[in-house]
Amino acid sequence: MEKTSNSEIMDEEVVALKQLAEQEIRKIEQLPQPVVRVCGPLTCDGPEGYLRSADRLALAEKVLQDKGMSIWTFGDSEEEIFGKGYSDENVFEFFHKPILESGLIQEAYFLPRWDESNGATLERNTARDAKVSIQEFLEEWF
Repeated sequence: MEKTSNSEIMDEEVVALKQLAEQEIRKIEQLPQPVVRVCGPLTCDGPEGYLRSADRLALAEKVLQDKGMSIWTFGDSEEEIFGKGYSDENVFEFFHKPILESGLIQEAYFLPRWDESNGATLERNTARDAKVSIQEFLEEWF
């Protein structure tokens, strides 16, 4: 039985994430324009806070949708990504980053405490570099 090397596993992970990013970009192209993204802390409160943070993110997306905005969520790909245990670095580099850099996301709304999250900080820096308009999602909007 042939052993799979770490580099082969990483290569498969990168290919899968790139394919998911391309799939999501095609979905974004079909959304009414302009498209916005909600970003915020998900994991900075540890595993016990993840569900609470995910619910808060979903509520923020609904608030913006109710204001008539077209929101991109990575809900369909989320199971694929998190179910596989992909590295956070690869998820950002080969999934989130290409989507933010695609030019299809016009605004990124950042939830309070985004600066406590490594992922949200990377998203904000990438959004800024990609000339995505950065907005603060205010606490009182909840």
